[in-house]
Amino acid sequence: MLQLDKISVNQILVFSEVVSGSSLLQKDFIEEQYLRGAPNFGQTVEFLRELNLVDIADNKIVLKPSYERFLKNLRESQKPKETTKKYVINCIVKSKSSFAEYLNEFLSRFLLANEKYEFTPNILERLKYSGLRNFLIDLGLLYLDSSETKYVLVNDYSSLYSELQASCRISPSEFLIIRQAKEDIGKAAELKIIDYEKKQLSRYPHLSKKIEHTAKYDVKAGYDIKSYEVATGDNQYIPKYIEVKAVSIIDYAFFWSINEIEKSEVCRQSYYLYLLPVKGKNQFYLEHLKIIKDPYLNVFNNSCEWAKTIESLSFALIAEPKE
Repeated sequence: MLQLDKISVNQILVFSEVVSGSSLLQKDFIEEQYLRGAPNFGQTVEFLRELNLVDIADNKIVLKPSYERFLKNLRESQKPKETTKKYVINCIVKSKSSFAEYLNEFLSRFLLANEKYEFTPNILERLKYSGLRNFLIDLGLLYLDSSETKYVLVNDYSSLYSELQASCRISPSEFLIIRQAKEDIGKAAELKIIDYEKKQLSRYPHLSKKIEHTAKYDVKAGYDIKSYEVATGDNQYIPKYIEVKAVSIIDYAFFWSINEIEKSEVCRQSYYLYLLPVKGKNQFYLEHLKIIKDPYLNVFNNSCEWAKTIESLSFALIAEPKE
């Protein structure tokens, strides 16, 4: 999972200076050089990968063209930290990554007041956005007001807010494309989990054959996949009902329908949430898969670890309006 509380401008700068000054981009060598000046090598690389600035192939750091151009500017800069800040801000605004979606979600909570964009979070929102808040403060995008209860967007970046808000506007045709893409990702995630379950039950072929892709023929079932877990004896098995969610690796946020919640309440110990982080088109971070048993207890009724947000309300007419 991308841990924003372990990302800083200084770490990105140190990494950039190390790769810029090295002709040998072996990952182990770069890591050794990097750790002499900054911590959290893995998280820093993962963040840069998320922004599509670097990649790793055959244990080598691969620099993307836009990042190489930045490194050239960095070598010529008199203020490397400021140059790094501006570059990272530009990248996260233009990025189509899950981080950009997370940033848009966060900034959408800011409202214009006293000629400044402000956001006063509740306790759950403070917990949810703490890592992102600290990183944006480090970038110089935000500051805390004197009471330390309100986040304020730095005036110099008020145009950034408008740009991000404008980028969130979509036409009906774009909405349909996005919705279809999300459906495709969801289906791909379900197939990935079916394959995962088959591998988990490879020692029990009679059970592996019984795995059912329920979502293909019953959208109201309240779960996507029916699989099995083996009990104490090899001949004893228990059905498990799996709801698959394709999520961002940053915060694992997902939408959970009333129907799915009710099913989880009925099935309890037999109901599972499989939260599968999306890496790219039909690509997932299987190594970061979160499997949650009895999510009615461990998610829905667990406000200490999961922030619950009501996105919409449903209304129905129960009486004709009075004349």
